[in-house]
Amino acid sequence: MSDKKSLAMLCDYGLDDAIATLYLLEYADRFNRIDIVSIGGNFPLKSTFVNAKRILTHSGKRLNNIRIVDTSSFSQPEEHIPEIHGNDGMGDVLPEEYSETASVIAYEKWLDELDSSYILLSLGPCTVTLDILKHYGELPLVMMAGNISEPPNYNGYEFNHGLDTQAFAECVKYPHACATLDTCHNPLCDLNLFENSQKGLLKTMLDRYREMSRSRHEAVCSVYDLTAAVYLIHPEYFRTERLNDRDGNEVTVLRYIFNEPIV
Repeated sequence: MSDKKSLAMLCDYGLDDAIATLYLLEYADRFNRIDIVSIGGNFPLKSTFVNAKRILTHSGKRLNNIRIVDTSSFSQPEEHIPEIHGNDGMGDVLPEEYSETASVIAYEKWLDELDSSYILLSLGPCTVTLDILKHYGELPLVMMAGNISEPPNYNGYEFNHGLDTQAFAECVKYPHACATLDTCHNPLCDLNLFENSQKGLLKTMLDRYREMSRSRHEAVCSVYDLTAAVYLIHPEYFRTERLNDRDGNEVTVLRYIFNEPIV
C-alpha cells in the first residue's frame, strides 16, 4: 500500500477469527488504525465482544491505534458452536481475564466517523458488512464467505453465507475479493500438510485449531479467516476469478497461487 489505510475487521470470534487477528496485528504498523468490529456468528455477540478484548489483552501488542466497535445495538444472526471453536469461542487456550485498556466505540458513532481510508475485512456473516456498505457506499472489501464447487458446510451453504444469504448476495454486488471454501481448500492452505513455523500465541492457536480439526476427523484443516487476512497483506499470493455460485451470485473468488504454505 502506498498510503496507509485504516482497517475494519468484522470478527465473530471464532478461533479462526482470533488467528486472523493475531496474524494482522503483526502488520499493525501498515495501518493508520485497526478497528475490530465484533459481530455475532460463530458465537453469540456478547461473547464475541468479550473475546475481542481477550485477544487484544493477550496478544502482547500495543493498542494505541486499535479500537473495538460494539455492535450490540444492531440485530444480527448468531450461533454457538463449541465443538469447532471451544467452550469460549477461541479454543479454550486464553485466560478468561482481560483488561479494559482497549478503546471501545459504539457502532453508530463509528459509522458516522467512517471515511474512504477504510478497508473492510469481513470474516463472519455479512449482515453488518452490508449495513456498513449501505451507510457509506463502496469501500475496498475482502470477505471470507461462500462456496462455488466445494461442498457446503452449513445448511447447504458456506457458514458465513448461510447465516444471512440475502446479505451475502447484496455484498457481492459491490467490488470485492472473496476467500471462499474453494480458495481455502488449496493443499498449501491445509495445516495438516506442513509444519507450524509461527511463534507465540499465534503458534499456540494454530496448533489448537489443527488439534480440534483432527478430533472431528476432518480431511482438510484450513483456517478460513486466515486465508482472507493473508490476501490483505500479500495480494500477490493470489489471483482472482469471476464465478457464479449455486444461487447465481457472481463472486470474485481468490485462488491461492503461491508455491509455499500459507503460513
